[in-house]
Amino acid sequence: MHKYLNIFVVLSIALLIVTGCAAPTQSVADAQASFCTALTTFETSVAKLGTVTVDTPQADLQTMQKDIDKAWEGVKTAAQALPTAKTDNLTTAVDTLHKAVKAAPSSGSVADASASITAAAQGVKTAIQETKTTLSCK
Repeated sequence: MHKYLNIFVVLSIALLIVTGCAAPTQSVADAQASFCTALTTFETSVAKLGTVTVDTPQADLQTMQKDIDKAWEGVKTAAQALPTAKTDNLTTAVDTLHKAVKAAPSSGSVADASASITAAAQGVKTAIQETKTTLSCK
């Protein structure tokens, strides 16, 4: 009997050590808050494309695109911690935006591509709003 008690104590201590050393998991509420914050940051980056005109220099557009890409990575990272985060529509809208930006001339102003960039940015903003609504982001 004493032998079984010792085994039980050792196993209990081992279990406590293992569970105590495990990385803390993020609660669903925290994951949702992180995702919503990432969406807002992303939305702010995309909104800057609303200022694109035919006279916008390509260098400015590239800077905006880098900011958007960085914020988009934040959204994707936050989405991994939140299983209920559906980003398919958002991903499609971002892909369309990337294509519109790539279509802009590599030097000078964005000229003829400005209308398609603005439209694509609006598509991303709409997808962001739909995602926020689905997840009840504030």
